[in-house]
Order: sequence, then C-alpha cells, then structure tokens
Amino acid sequence: MTNLLDGIKGHLSNALLDQVSNTLGESQSGVSQALNGLIPTILGGMVNKADSNSGFGQIFDLIKTQGNTDILSNLGSLVGGGNLAHNDPKDIGGQLMGSLFGNNVGNIISSVASMAGLKSRSSASSLLGLAAPLVMGFLKKKILGDNLSASGLASMLLGQKKSIFNAIPAGMTNALGFSVPKFETPNVSSSAAKAGGSIWKWLLPLLLLGALAFYFLRGCNPEQAMNDASATVENAAGAVSDAASDAANAVGDAAGAVGDAAGNAVDAVASMFKRTLPGGVEIEGASDGIESQLIDFVEGDAAVDKTTWFNFDALRFKTGSAELDMDYSGRQINNLVAIMKAFPDLHLKIGGYTDSDGSDELNQKLSQNRADNVMKAVVANGIDADRLAAEGYGEAHPLCPANDTPECKAQNRRIAVRVTAK
Repeated sequence: MTNLLDGIKGHLSNALLDQVSNTLGESQSGVSQALNGLIPTILGGMVNKADSNSGFGQIFDLIKTQGNTDILSNLGSLVGGGNLAHNDPKDIGGQLMGSLFGNNVGNIISSVASMAGLKSRSSASSLLGLAAPLVMGFLKKKILGDNLSASGLASMLLGQKKSIFNAIPAGMTNALGFSVPKFETPNVSSSAAKAGGSIWKWLLPLLLLGALAFYFLRGCNPEQAMNDASATVENAAGAVSDAASDAANAVGDAAGAVGDAAGNAVDAVASMFKRTLPGGVEIEGASDGIESQLIDFVEGDAAVDKTTWFNFDALRFKTGSAELDMDYSGRQINNLVAIMKAFPDLHLKIGGYTDSDGSDELNQKLSQNRADNVMKAVVANGIDADRLAAEGYGEAHPLCPANDTPECKAQNRRIAVRVTAK
C-alpha cells in the first residue's frame, strides 16, 4: 500500500514549484513549506472524519465522483486558482475543504501564510487551490486502481494516522477545529544517560576514597597507592559503564514493549461494529478493521483481483517469533473463521510481511512462518485447507518505504489477506 504523504508529495516537482513561486511572487522554499503543511492537513481532516464516522461517506463520494486523476499530470493548470477562503460551491476543492473543516478554512489559510512566511494570504489561498485537487486526484486514482470502497479508503487513512498527524505543522493545529494527537517516542537513551550521570556524581569519589584507604592500610607508599587506586577506579568505571549500557538497552526494550501495549490499547477502544452473518452468527470488530472490509468486499460488486489486500488489525506474534499470541489474536482469528463459514465460496490467500531490519533471508523465512501459522490457526477451527494459501513476502511491498521510525516499521510488519474467489 502506498504511503499517502510520500505519494502525493511526489507530484510536487521542482519545475512545478518554480512555476508556482514565479506566478505568486513567493520564494520556492515558502511555497514548498506551505504545500508540505497543507497536504497532511487535508489528509488529517479526512482521518478525523473517518475516525469519528462523521460524514466520511460524503467525502468519499466527493472524491470518487468529482476528483480528477488527469490533474496529476497537469498540476500547473491549477496555479493561481480561485480563492478557497470563500468555499465557493462551484469549486470542487472548496467543497472538499468546506466539508472537512467548515468555517475553519479561513483560519487554515491564515495559519499557512504565517507558518510558511508567505507575502500574502491570497498566496496561501491559491496554494490551497493546488493542494486540495492534488489530494483528491491522487486518492481517486487509489480508489479506482485498488477498487476501494468508502470503508477501504477509511481504513487506508486510519492505518497511516500517526504519520499524517505528525506531519501537520504545530502552528496549524489550532486552526483545524479538532484535536490533533501527537504520537511521540520517549527519549529513553537520554533518560538513561541522565541516570548514569547521576550515579557517577557520587560513585566515583567513593571508589577513589575507598581504593586509597585500602592501599594506605596495607602499607603501600602514597605514590604507588595512587597509581593502584587509579587503576582500580578505571576498571570499576568500565564495569559501571557496561552495566549502564546494558541497563539502557533493557530500558529501550521495555519502552518498545510499553509502546506496543499503548498502541494496542488505542486500537482496542476504536469504534466497534457488530454484524450478523448469513447463518445467524454475530461477530464484533473494529468498524475500520479487516472484518468490515472483507465482508463489504465479499458482498459487494468488486471483482476479485491480485492487488486488493486487507490488513489484519488485531493479530500479534510473540516477540521475535512466528508464534501467534492467541490471547490477543484469538478474537480476530475466530471472526475470520466465522466469515469463511458464512461465505462457503470464499477463498483467501494470506500474506506475511516484515520491516527491512535484518537479513533478507531471515525476513523471508519469518514472514512465511507467520503466514503459515495464521493459516494453521484458521484450519484448526474447521476451515478446509484447500480454501486457503499462505505466502511470505519478507520486506517486499512496504506500507512505509522509509522504514526509519518505530511507527513506520510497525506498518510494514503485518499479515494481510487477499480474496482469490468469492
């Protein structure tokens, strides 16, 4: 799945930025900064709608029916476009902004102008007239290319919520009309370093005094005692440094575990849905989770293809292994089993993926083993193995190609399913 921010920003070529800056009389750096703030802001408005289940269907219909994929190859035609501050209903970008932000559009324009150091508010408005159709055109291309439903697009946006919200400039958050959470990673190494510094403040003097006293009591001459004491302190310092390093690593591992737990807790309180399947079995899951997406696809008119995948959102493996944590993952495995029993013609392929840390060979093996184990868990609950296939793709097809942050890597480590028959 494409990283939305990277994909959209990839259309902002240097030639386009030059054209825009010359037309508006603004610096290229100011134009670039403004657009790099507007794009995640627009996506953030969509995430907010998807997260709150408030009017997202209207946003989806607007993008699908009015978005223009051709505009992606002719963005220069948008330069100097209409003033979106007035939310002109004839302006499709204006309709989108009005639907997302209501009366806050003017505040967003003012904030962009201030943040990017633009000469005029009208320049920010014109840049919004470029950014909104660009986002719409890109998302419509994704909708058509991946055959996405409204829930599929919502799931894609919510899956990248952290990266989108973290890319919204701090100065913009007050203008949006809704709260923007920040997803930060604690600076564990800094905390460990501070703790280590505190230890040394009192430990080294004590070591030195203790060593000196020991050698004087043994009758050594002062100079020899001082040399021996220095050696003792140096050795002790090395031991303490090693211990501090081990402690820092342990704290880092613990922080990672706490971060995973916090993320899981957030997922657990996401809006839920209940669905009665053919045959009368009721299942419960996240409204934007794999169950909802899979059922919509099976019951809908979308054709089976090789590119439409649905990511599990409540599976977890034991650290560093391919063994499923069934205490956490059991509900979603059972839901998938119930769906396959309710739709007896449904066949699935299970795909396993990793981040790019480690060797290609080990990642390939781990992803295959994890996909196999998910398939085994489904088969163990009464589904014919002939209806399933499993394949590990290793670090191929990353959702977050940069693979440079814990959040980014977490997106790449996943299990997904593709419908092969329905």
